[in-house]
Amino acid sequence: MGEFLKFVSREEVYSEYISKLKPIFDVESISVFEAVNRVCSEDVVSDENLPGFYRSNVDGYAVKAEETFGASMEMPAFLKVIGEIKIGEEPSITLNSGEAIRVATGGTIPKGANAVVMVENTKEIGEFVEVYKTVSPWENILREDEDVKVGETIIEKGKRLNDRDIHSLLAIGKMEIKVFKKVRIGIISTGDEIIEPWEKKKVKYQIRDSNTYFLANYLKNQGFEAIRLGHVKDDYVKLLEIIKFALKNHDVVITCGGSSLGTRDYTMAAFSEVGEVIYHGVLIKPGKPTVFGLSKNKVLIGLPGNPTSFVSSTTLFLIPILKKLSGEKDVFPKPEFYVKIDTNVPASQGRERFVMVKLYRENRNLFATPILGDSGLISTIRRADGMIRIPLGVEGLYKNETCEFYRLLDF
Repeated sequence: MGEFLKFVSREEVYSEYISKLKPIFDVESISVFEAVNRVCSEDVVSDENLPGFYRSNVDGYAVKAEETFGASMEMPAFLKVIGEIKIGEEPSITLNSGEAIRVATGGTIPKGANAVVMVENTKEIGEFVEVYKTVSPWENILREDEDVKVGETIIEKGKRLNDRDIHSLLAIGKMEIKVFKKVRIGIISTGDEIIEPWEKKKVKYQIRDSNTYFLANYLKNQGFEAIRLGHVKDDYVKLLEIIKFALKNHDVVITCGGSSLGTRDYTMAAFSEVGEVIYHGVLIKPGKPTVFGLSKNKVLIGLPGNPTSFVSSTTLFLIPILKKLSGEKDVFPKPEFYVKIDTNVPASQGRERFVMVKLYRENRNLFATPILGDSGLISTIRRADGMIRIPLGVEGLYKNETCEFYRLLDF
């Protein structure tokens, strides 16, 4: 069987598998208060200007800018104060030559005024105000369309919505938004050694299932319809049965723990029965035994069970798959920033390597220190801030060399 196994680079998985997946373009309209982590299905265009009026950015006096030219402490400009405009109040007075009107931050600029002089640069004496500083036309004024213009696109199609987006939508009075329907995900735990988190170990080699419970909860929080369908021991018939069941009601079927190349590996055989195995693994470390398949238009993915491999493969492959199916534009992981490695780190021959790291600052430089250990150590994930990449074709990274840093599980 080994000669028929197909292992490919991460780039090939991206270009030949994930990029060719078809998004789920079913649309629904929901309240903006329920829209965080949902993907916008159309451009949202503002039908009004913001702030919608000429507004003062400071506490001070609305003036004609040209009447302050040359003003200084030694030779102030003298203007008559003819009134005050409060926040939220429609101005009922017009500014004429030689006059000033008190205005608060956020207050409306009256007709005739084209600048605001800060109160710190003035002194009110009786019914007059002394102005000690020149202001330029439109200084300290926010124009009516300076924030948002009529016809401006506020949210682009394919954008995963965050709290800041909701803030902007509410500001233009948008209470409902059209989004793509949630991707439905079924998650299956596999392996003889796996037990439930609440179970006591009967033998030392047993492992509590933290991966699939974590994944289902995490994906729900990211705006997906994710459910853990249960655990299947190394029984091909039962695994095939639950995968077939999952395909009836889900867009993505994930197995976790049964994708190593051991003698009891049934994942690839089950995927082949219900569809096609596209790739049997990826030339990366950790995460090599990640399996990719298709069943008609539905995605099959087998994630490794070892915690570091599981998180790495979820970050590099599962999240991009879900982004693509959700209709997002920007789906592939990019380095968040660059860091210096604080020690020599060897490459993995024939594989692109990702190393879990802890970040720290020293002399204004950001450094990464590797968290080395077996991919089965869950403490590695707990301690890591993210991971760095060692490209194919290099011997490794040398101390103080700059490298790419990736956040874990980053949507």
